[in-house]
Amino acid sequence: MLAVASVVAFGLPADAQQSTADGSTPTGGTDKSSADASPDAATATGSGSQRQRATTRPKRKSSQNENQPALITADQIVHDRDLNTVTARGHVEVDQGERILLADALSYNLKQDVIIATGNVSLTETTGDVTFADYIELTGDMKTATTKGIRILMVDDSRIAANSGNRVAGDRSVFEKGVYTACKPCADNSGSPPLWQMKANRITHDEIEHLIEYNDAWLEMDGVPVAYTPYLSHADPTIKRKSGLLPPSVLNNTIVGTGIRIPYFQVIDPYQDITLTPMATVSGLSSSSSSSSSSSSSSNDGNYEQLALVHRWRNIYGGTKTTFSVTNMPESTVETKATVGWHVDAYGRFDLDDTWRAGYAVQRASDRYYLTTFGYHTPQPYLTSRPYLEGFDERSYTAFEAYSFQSLSTPTSTTPKSPVVFPMATYSYVGNPGRYGSYWNFDTHAAVITRQDGVNSRRVNTLTGWNLPYTAADGEIYKISASVRADGYNSDHVTTDDNKQYNRARSIPMASVDWRYPFTRLGEHSSQTISPIVVATASPYGGNTSKIPNEDSLDFELDDTNIFKANPGTGYDRVLTGPRVAYGGQYTIVNRGMGTADVVLGQSYQVHPEAVFPQGSGLDHHVSDIVGRAGVSPSSNFTVQYGFRMDKDSLTLRRSEINTSIGPKPLNLQTSYVFYDRLNPTSLFDAREQLTGTLSVQASHYWSTQLYTTQNLGAGAAPLQTGVRVIYEDECFQITANAGSSHTTVKTFTAGHYFTLSINFKTLAQFPVDVF
Repeated sequence: MLAVASVVAFGLPADAQQSTADGSTPTGGTDKSSADASPDAATATGSGSQRQRATTRPKRKSSQNENQPALITADQIVHDRDLNTVTARGHVEVDQGERILLADALSYNLKQDVIIATGNVSLTETTGDVTFADYIELTGDMKTATTKGIRILMVDDSRIAANSGNRVAGDRSVFEKGVYTACKPCADNSGSPPLWQMKANRITHDEIEHLIEYNDAWLEMDGVPVAYTPYLSHADPTIKRKSGLLPPSVLNNTIVGTGIRIPYFQVIDPYQDITLTPMATVSGLSSSSSSSSSSSSSSNDGNYEQLALVHRWRNIYGGTKTTFSVTNMPESTVETKATVGWHVDAYGRFDLDDTWRAGYAVQRASDRYYLTTFGYHTPQPYLTSRPYLEGFDERSYTAFEAYSFQSLSTPTSTTPKSPVVFPMATYSYVGNPGRYGSYWNFDTHAAVITRQDGVNSRRVNTLTGWNLPYTAADGEIYKISASVRADGYNSDHVTTDDNKQYNRARSIPMASVDWRYPFTRLGEHSSQTISPIVVATASPYGGNTSKIPNEDSLDFELDDTNIFKANPGTGYDRVLTGPRVAYGGQYTIVNRGMGTADVVLGQSYQVHPEAVFPQGSGLDHHVSDIVGRAGVSPSSNFTVQYGFRMDKDSLTLRRSEINTSIGPKPLNLQTSYVFYDRLNPTSLFDAREQLTGTLSVQASHYWSTQLYTTQNLGAGAAPLQTGVRVIYEDECFQITANAGSSHTTVKTFTAGHYFTLSINFKTLAQFPVDVF
């Protein structure tokens, strides 16, 4: 079969559109009056067949794409010079810039610059959207079009369909009697409606504003109308951010009452945006819902009004995020006696160059209950503010920083006792390897710690060390270290009734030898390694005078991570001195394709124990408690990690932590058991024994369930929280239902039942609801 290629210049002068049978001009083809074809224009496509190609150039030259030639490929192209039309049939393809038009047949009127395409029409836009239609009429630059029976597959797999549509100037499309959905058609029943769709009398897609608008629209679920709106808009899939109102969220709890949040999102520039969220509630906290609330009367009948702000800025050199809220409270809080609450949570980081970076964190609240009252959760029982400047060189680290804290576990009235650390500087250096691989290290630290009411201290700490790692011929591994520590302190108000100022200095030389002797056995399918460990440390006694305030070594606990350190303590203020030896071992087995297991055990002995660390720390006797860790992971579907500390005499457990993960993702059980015996009466934490478990079940491709519980197994054993979470999620829709009971009561949370819903119409809107 013979196919003919023809060159047709869209919009070119008439003399450039003439063709001759001998192909003497750049345009040859089939002329209806002569019914001949130009052999010079024919392009071989293999196996004796030929295919027509037409190169065209549009009239408009407003963009780079429009100045590119339009290329037509078809099985047959006919140029009628009398009617000044070009007709293409069979596998028609028109390429103009990044736009591609496919059809069974095409007619182009050169004089009117109008293309009519019929039969399996598809038009791929520069955005990646693909338009399908039964009939399409468009201009030669493919920017203005009229369609019938239109369907659009957008770049994010969402879909628009309409009876008819018009496209104007290449950037605005209007669809009459249209529907929009992000759901894919059902493979087993193509005639059934999608899970959800927006059906509107008119849908407008503004590609300049990147906005899809609906007029007189219904939201349908499985073909059933469930919600009506006269107008709705959302961003199209070509952008990630768009200014406008976000879906509201409904609140309903015993503390703030029933209310609503309506967020507004504003794009400021390509690097920053802001979200403003006003909130209003009615019938909030009353004297009956919290026995610890203030006795003062409510000034606004239990209503809360809040304005929250979130500002984000980011570029290649760093970023910031600031969260702030201010709330008109119905009652004065117990601690601040104020009717206005607030909080701020801000952080930022800036890369100054390849070595230096700066940043900050600011966390503050009007009182310790504000964050939990309004759902601003923090993982720590305190808030931290910290500016910093850091430098990372090849072999050194430098930091200048400051700290300020706010406790969330003690009354706001104790704030004057909270420390402010300013300034604080740290420098660490590790030298290049020298003879036999030895190297020097140098660490220095300086800080000023002040309080409005309490201990004030100024300190400088330095440590200079020499280290020699060595591996003997028989496989023994040594690390020999020697160091000298020199510290200087200036302190006042060391005790409550002592306002004197003290100057103290100390110099502590220390030497240690770390010895390990790993024995390895290689099997056909596994390898086993057992290694005894001995660390001997020697230093003169002393240096831990009571006139040096203990700021950073208050709650030390011995475990497998510090038992083999020359100085197992944390911080700078307390140092473990005198002769000491730590001993233990490690066993590891690795099965090829069958997982791993490892065990670590350790204990230490000191000649004359000092009261450096608090009672119950595990190091307050000659022989320490036994610490260890065990882990088993025969496969990725089964993992157990166990850490413990046992009494040296009775072998009674003082601390026990077990974390497990059993089963693959479709059926997985995760548990966490914690036991902590409060041996130190000054510890910040009470004794506790607690079990947490989560069972996750992927019931089907779309449905999943989580059952979760937290149980108190210690004194007054009782469940703390139990609940169930059910999730349905497919490519276009997600709904999460969370229901349960909480059995913990604090000032800002009353024990009882709860039920929340989160409904997400993907690409359209998300609706979180606190039912109760």
